[in-house]
Amino acid sequence: MYRYLSGRLQQLGIRQMDLAKVLNICPSSVSHRFCGRVPWTIDEMYQVLDICRASPEELHIYFPDPGRGKRRQSA
Repeated sequence: MYRYLSGRLQQLGIRQMDLAKVLNICPSSVSHRFCGRVPWTIDEMYQVLDICRASPEELHIYFPDPGRGKRRQSA
């Protein structure tokens, strides 16, 4: 689900552990967000965009609608 975000962080040399420190959450919380178990908060999403040097207009690229994939599977 967050392949684009993962790829961008990898390009920048930022590991999930580093991201956890910046977001002030534990590494397992970051992992749960990447797996889709826990939703990202809006504040976290904007912090991540800033870290990735992305504009707010790119939010949908880094954080796609989690419901879209579920709707397609059930259709």
